[in-house]
Amino acid sequence: MMINPKISVNILFFILTGTAVFSQTGESMFKEVRVNMQEKTVSDIIPVCRIVGLDFTRKDNLRQIDSEVAGQLNFYLVNTGVNSLEALEINIDDLNNTGGLSFKKKHVIPEIEAGDSSLVTIPLSAIDYLEEGDALFSILVTDSKNRVNQTAQITVPVKESSGIPLFTWENPVSALERIDFPLYEISGKLRSKIRITGLDIYVNGMIPGDKKSFTILPSEKQGEYIVKRVLTLEEGYNEITLEAKNDLGSVVSEPRVINYFVQKVDPLYREKRIALVIGNADYVHGNILNNPINDAMSFAAALENLGFTVMNFLNADQKEMKMAIDEFGQKLPGYHVGLFYFAGHGMQVNGVNYLIPVDANLRIQQDVEYDCVDVGRLLGKMEGAGTSTNIVILDACRDNPFERSWSGRSGDRGKGLAFMNAPSGSIIAYATSPGKTASDGTGKHGLYTEALLQFIDVPGLPIEEFFKNVRTVVEIRSNKAQIPWESTSLKGNFFFRMQ
Repeated sequence: MMINPKISVNILFFILTGTAVFSQTGESMFKEVRVNMQEKTVSDIIPVCRIVGLDFTRKDNLRQIDSEVAGQLNFYLVNTGVNSLEALEINIDDLNNTGGLSFKKKHVIPEIEAGDSSLVTIPLSAIDYLEEGDALFSILVTDSKNRVNQTAQITVPVKESSGIPLFTWENPVSALERIDFPLYEISGKLRSKIRITGLDIYVNGMIPGDKKSFTILPSEKQGEYIVKRVLTLEEGYNEITLEAKNDLGSVVSEPRVINYFVQKVDPLYREKRIALVIGNADYVHGNILNNPINDAMSFAAALENLGFTVMNFLNADQKEMKMAIDEFGQKLPGYHVGLFYFAGHGMQVNGVNYLIPVDANLRIQQDVEYDCVDVGRLLGKMEGAGTSTNIVILDACRDNPFERSWSGRSGDRGKGLAFMNAPSGSIIAYATSPGKTASDGTGKHGLYTEALLQFIDVPGLPIEEFFKNVRTVVEIRSNKAQIPWESTSLKGNFFFRMQ
């Protein structure tokens, strides 16, 4: 038979190639071969996968998500190619971010043979307060070599939850806890689309007689609140429930049980506390500050009212500061709690924090080491004293008053204070976040110390919560320009005022 050379003929072959000839991965795979009168081409056959039958189902045949009945997304993955598909990864996203839905976001299908299919089922359920609307789900399927890339979307109606309040515990985390301290702060999240009309706490079925109130703060979510309350526990078993009400109904939380075992101590025991307070304002060679003297005097008075023995120094030069820290360090071993407070100029140079005495004359950066006081000197005294609780409060994160004279010179220009790790059993509190500067304030007190004084006499407030309250107030009053910071390694509870 004669073939006309002008006629182009395409012949398609599928060849299974072995590892020795074509494959560098050690696997067998199909190749596509095209032959005509001019050339022969060989190329990979691209794997093909399709998403088929995507649907949402419930046992009662309703096609919506609600808080009563769970449902599931269903679809088939069909291998429509000639190669096996291995390690298919399925990623599920809720593009509308519908609140309160629970579903597994990643799934893996080990293998689908050529021409075969696999059923995929993704359970959906409500775990939180649902908002009415639509949940848009996006499905992405890829294989281990990123050769398969299939997508699909489905919209599922969402029915809002009942309008009654919803409370979820944050603390206690577990259903049963054992503690050895009589004060305990409970917390949780409360959701309600309408006004809360009642909020009660019950301990062993009774409303506590301590007359403490709830702290209720809005969260980042609309209609959600963070609820906190300090409880005075009875020795032994304490079952705690919270009841919240609005005009549509009420809800009682799951119970939490706290077993409180009283520590047996000498009735004559009294926690011994000592504090070193320094306030520097009248700088000879730098910017004079308005408030550190008032801050230090008021804070020292507050500490004395709380049972501290206070060493108070105002406008201290370098020699006085170092001698005061040394004397403080010598006295610390005879106390259970040590506290250091400083208001004035402070800076960090090359990551080291320094407190600036009133006589410092820092013409160049290298003068800092010789004219200022390294905060590490104080921390070393505290760590070696063996006190159970050490507290360091630095209202000293203000601008470097000598920065202009350093202009153009190399090195760190000394702005703000650097982060320091708190020694074991300590908490270090800064007036603002690391490396930032804080306001000296425009009133009688600096912004940070004003907030400290506002909360220091509140009874039953754990020190961690004390500083959280201070941070919230300062952040609001500074319009988020100043955010206090803490580093902590405390090992026990501490209250400025127990009751």
